[in-house]
Amino acid sequence: MFNYTLNTYEMKRDILNFSKKMSNNLSKPTEKFIMDSLYGIAKSKSCLISNIARALKEDIKLKYVIERLCNNYSNLTNDEINIIKNNYYDEIKDLFHDEPITIFDDSDIAKRYGKKFEDLDRVVDASSINKEIVNGYHVCEAVCLTREEKQPISLYSKIYSCKSNNFISMNEYTFESINKVRDILKRKCNMIFDRGYDDNKIIDYVESNGDYFVIRIDDKRNFLFKGRKKNCYKEALKRKGKVRMELWFDDNDRKEVYVSHTRVTLPYNKKNYELVFVYGLNEERPLILLTNRSIHSKEDVIKVVRLYFYRWRVEEYFRTKKEEYDFENIRLRTLKGMNNLNLILTIFMGYIGLKGEKINKSLLTLKIIYASESLREKVSMWTGQIARGIGKILELAHTGIKEWQHVEKRKRYKQLELKL
Repeated sequence: MFNYTLNTYEMKRDILNFSKKMSNNLSKPTEKFIMDSLYGIAKSKSCLISNIARALKEDIKLKYVIERLCNNYSNLTNDEINIIKNNYYDEIKDLFHDEPITIFDDSDIAKRYGKKFEDLDRVVDASSINKEIVNGYHVCEAVCLTREEKQPISLYSKIYSCKSNNFISMNEYTFESINKVRDILKRKCNMIFDRGYDDNKIIDYVESNGDYFVIRIDDKRNFLFKGRKKNCYKEALKRKGKVRMELWFDDNDRKEVYVSHTRVTLPYNKKNYELVFVYGLNEERPLILLTNRSIHSKEDVIKVVRLYFYRWRVEEYFRTKKEEYDFENIRLRTLKGMNNLNLILTIFMGYIGLKGEKINKSLLTLKIIYASESLREKVSMWTGQIARGIGKILELAHTGIKEWQHVEKRKRYKQLELKL
């Protein structure tokens, strides 16, 4: 099944064909830059510019390749960025269900020893054991799950700092991500949020367009239970799960939980919602979800719980960005440059999602999975395996991609020639 020369050729060709779609209607230099970036990230498995430059294997000094890439990331115009984004959205917009599952989450980029980056902020390093506060940036992300394999594909990704002059609030980036999802999908969505988004403004903003939401609620929230104001956590302790269901994260990790629900009213807007209690994940504390979906049966409440637990896929998505592509090692001094590099990485992660959706339909995808040398033959999230497999195949490439690029060679001007 594994012919190294043939598979390397097929992998290069597939990435470059995807790159051409992403750079449609762009100038030749920008098209070449997009191709260099996507291939460099795929081969080097890194966001570090020097590693991307090394992966290109160009016959000039590495310093000049790095300078060229840095200049391109910093100098992309807004028009060029919009064209790239629209090409990407056109490629992925038909992959999703009629009622898409969209997941919103915040992450961080820790720059523990950074000093010279633009508008360097203070963030909680979620990957540290003690949740230390370090230098870094916030990342707002919105992903949508594909129709068949439920692979996460990003629709919005933004690196931002609270110290920037144009910063208003974190909610502004959340609203911007919601608007972007609406603009791309143009249909009613299931929007999934963790407890950090438990905010009346976000609830109102999601409902303003008629979308569904499932939000994990903070234990301190108060609701009206049959007209009486009570704390949701204290109320959850008085109840027991009536509906038994099984949650599975992969073939080896399954948990039995018990679920119950009740109708409540939010005090601030007097609207009715469904409150769902999940018991069994944590021995001490039940998980509490709020949704505007109607619940009339056992199947309805199970669907709400399953919708929320799709949220772990965005965590796996972030883990792939950080572990497989060294996302936290992104090094450009300007926020604009970092966001442009993040855009290219987001597009490449979309390419990985496209491959994951065709897991049983594409021979190249099967070759990529085989090359990844993974311990598990079957998983529900293919992102990590595909990322490793692409890198393994391209490791065997002895040349870059310059021979695939059409570079116009002009004749020398005759007036510069002097006949003696």
